[in-house]
Amino acid sequence: MVTTERMTMFPFSTRAERLIGQEMFKVMDRAQALEREGRTIYHLELGNPRIAPPREIIDATMEAIRAGQLGYAPMAGIRELRDAVGDRIARRTGRRIDGGSVVISPANLLISQFLDLTCNSGDRVVLFTPAFPSYWAAAAHSGLTVTAIPLSQENGFHLDEARIEAAVAACPKAIIVNSANNPTGAVYTQSMLRLLVRRCEDAGIWLLSDETYADLSFGRTFFSLASCESPQLVVMSSFSKVLSIPGYRVGYALAHPAVAEKFALSTSTLISCLPIFSQLGCVAGLSVFDQYAERVRAQYRRVTSLCAEWINRSSAVRCATPESGFYLFIDIRATGLDDVAFCKRLLEERHTAVTPGRSFGVGCDSHVRIATCGSEDDVMEGTRRIVELAGELGGYRVKAA
Repeated sequence: MVTTERMTMFPFSTRAERLIGQEMFKVMDRAQALEREGRTIYHLELGNPRIAPPREIIDATMEAIRAGQLGYAPMAGIRELRDAVGDRIARRTGRRIDGGSVVISPANLLISQFLDLTCNSGDRVVLFTPAFPSYWAAAAHSGLTVTAIPLSQENGFHLDEARIEAAVAACPKAIIVNSANNPTGAVYTQSMLRLLVRRCEDAGIWLLSDETYADLSFGRTFFSLASCESPQLVVMSSFSKVLSIPGYRVGYALAHPAVAEKFALSTSTLISCLPIFSQLGCVAGLSVFDQYAERVRAQYRRVTSLCAEWINRSSAVRCATPESGFYLFIDIRATGLDDVAFCKRLLEERHTAVTPGRSFGVGCDSHVRIATCGSEDDVMEGTRRIVELAGELGGYRVKAA
């Protein structure tokens, strides 16, 4: 909360006062402060993969640095990477994709860029909740009105026709959809996603499809909206999660060439460009993408499923069975605490960091999110501590396996 005294001392702009950031980074800051005091903390608050990335990425990055590739890059990204991304999408969808329809930018920035390019202050954007915190933060910073369409825990947080119709009926300027989903792990059906595209096109609504976790779908067939051609559709993804390189900050968007050009101008305005060496690293990563993704997907499926089984053996907490990614969205209502109180006690007493559910939208304060992409030992120990604290608070025991 901003105090009157602080506002007087620092007359920030309206946009500055709308900055809310991401709660998981605030949790991480507190966790790291405890670590500086000598505590051992189990980090489950951020989707920060600890699996080593493909060696090809590191080698190509270092080779580019040694070769002096330290200058500016084109604002839309280097052509080698744009073409490689376009070729990969074309192989998966059967569409003819030109690299000119692809723009390279950090995935988190792409969210803000999309809203900045498609919406004016005061416009409405629809989010299907629970929704990734950056959507909320970007919408707030842009001065947008958010209409939340809650998805049901009872059907695994899946998108359905009624919620699509509710989203369109809200008359938004834009809708954001996220399959495979963070934080729920739900993978939406092809029929519902195609319906969403048709309804948005009919109503003249911009649509952003965030497909960051597409290649971490466990068994359910993933349908990419890159298969659809619609002038007001933007499909975005990131190399951070599936290639285990979040520090590279490299993502991409696929859009109509005229829209891609606006994204490139936005990138030039805000950050000029991305480093050449990190982009060349991603080009190398794409050459081994499928083999590497298969390996990490199997690892995440195994660990995430083990954690879900452990959680669901406790009658004090529960979660939906994940279909993708490395997150679990845990219902903590039986503990008698809301998300913030539970997270605080878990961190201070059990030295385990997780993200409060309210970060993902109104009505989500009965949940917390955990990330299962850390070291397996830490993830399992952190999950054990969650179940232990929840059981003590709720007075329940873990059921026998």
